[in-house]
Amino acid sequence: MLRKLIVFSLLVAGGFASLHYDEARDEALNYDDPRDEALNYDDPRMVARVPKLRHRSSVTNIDSVDLRGAANRFTGALGMDLAASPNHRPVAVATSWADACIYGSNPRPNPRPWPYPRPHPIPVLPTIRPRYPWDPRMAIMRPGNPSVLSGHDPLASLSKREIKPKRKINRDIVFVLDTSGSISSAAFEQAKEGVALLSSSFCPTTMGSGLGGEKQIALVLFGDEVETAIPFTESHAGVDQLNRKIIALRHRQGSATATAEALRHTRTNVLGQGVSRLNNSDTATHVFFITDGRCNRRCSQLAEEADKLRAMEGVQVFAVGIDNARLCELEIITGKGSDLAYGLRDFSQFEQFAEAVQEMASQKPNKCV
Repeated sequence: MLRKLIVFSLLVAGGFASLHYDEARDEALNYDDPRDEALNYDDPRMVARVPKLRHRSSVTNIDSVDLRGAANRFTGALGMDLAASPNHRPVAVATSWADACIYGSNPRPNPRPWPYPRPHPIPVLPTIRPRYPWDPRMAIMRPGNPSVLSGHDPLASLSKREIKPKRKINRDIVFVLDTSGSISSAAFEQAKEGVALLSSSFCPTTMGSGLGGEKQIALVLFGDEVETAIPFTESHAGVDQLNRKIIALRHRQGSATATAEALRHTRTNVLGQGVSRLNNSDTATHVFFITDGRCNRRCSQLAEEADKLRAMEGVQVFAVGIDNARLCELEIITGKGSDLAYGLRDFSQFEQFAEAVQEMASQKPNKCV
């Protein structure tokens, strides 16, 4: 009996120690080193230091052509059965890799696979998934050669197996929007405008939870706390009324960025109950994670929560990182190799990105994407 009591006490003590250790690591993430302000973030030598520095090399010079190219890539992936595609290889993120991203130095690139991935997903700025430099086809993408974003796809002739769209007639859409204190009031207004534009652009045009071609939209806000600001049911009255509710949302200006908790809330409180059509074979489920920050609360659970969300049947997770977002953290959310994470310079560019998507929708026969 005494032995069991001792073992139980050690287990409890170990649990508390682990909890305090995670809290201590999260607390350290809030420390801002003043020396960072003197660094040149555009220096290519800084690119590898993703977790501690702003990685701007691929997102600072995005013009309107780049935005249209990114919007085209984005809308092309919407609603597709990516799991059935040879070009889509999202994998679960190991905790050690995630910890290296969040708490330590930049995680090492994946070991060189042999043979190299074939076919390789087309690299598109501003997606953040690292390329495979040993792939001989990557030489095509070197500076001075044709760019995917310029409207020419140099890899199209090299790969005959393309992603085949398998559209579903219904959609459940969840926007997960960062409302931490690092976002100014003006930036939050631009974020809401962008979300409203995307809400209007997505197919189908009919709102509701039926199975005859309807979409429903929910919105989750997260900072130091997480809440469902707009549940699915409040979108059934129509997209115009929904957008009025989106624009009327108040900026919470939270003191932390609880990314892991936001993912858990989306999985359990939004997709896991109510009118969610998660397991319906005719319904596509999209989660759009939009943040300018870096996880600093219970971050040790981030990879696990992201993997659980993506493992839900039919769920497609996109991540949009704004300005100071940690790029490898976005890849934790979308899954390594998913090619569904995007980096943008600021929230005004996010609004421009949404406008580019809306413009593409206006050119479709049914006026949506």
